[in-house]
Amino acid sequence: MSPAPADARGTTERLLAAARRDDVAELAAVLATVVRSRGERDGLVEGVLAELVAAVSASLGRRAGAPARGDVFTADLTDADDEALAVDELDPALRAVLRAVLAQLNGDPDDSRFQIGLVCADPEPLSRLDALWHALLWVTLLEDADPRDG
Repeated sequence: MSPAPADARGTTERLLAAARRDDVAELAAVLATVVRSRGERDGLVEGVLAELVAAVSASLGRRAGAPARGDVFTADLTDADDEALAVDELDPALRAVLRAVLAQLNGDPDDSRFQIGLVCADPEPLSRLDALWHALLWVTLLEDADPRDG
C-alpha cells in the first residue's frame, strides 16, 4: 500500500525543516525511516523523492524563466577537479535523480516518474539514501542561493 501524498509531503517538509535547522539527528531519523520504508509504508521513498525533484525543478525553472520554443534544459557536469563529467559516469541513483529533474524541467513528467521509479527499485538502501540526500541538498542549496524559495 502506497502512502498518501500528504504523508510524502509531510515527510519532505520534516526533512527540509531539519536541514534548514541543521538538525542532524532529525535528518538521520527521518531519512532512515524513508529509506527503509517497505511493506505498509512502501512508496514513501518515491513520494518524498518526487516532492524533492519537483522542488528542485521549480526553483531552477524560476531562475531560468520560460524556455524559448525548442529549447531544452541540460546539465553540464564537472568533477571535483572541474573536469567535464559524462552523466553516465554518475552512480545510477544520482544519475536517475538528475534525469528526473531534467525531465520535469523539460515538461516530461512521465519520464521523471520513470527515473524516480528506477531509484525506488534499487534494492540497495544506500542508493536510495544517496538519491534522497542529493535531492535534499540541491533543494537547500537553491534556497540558500535565493531566499524566495524557502
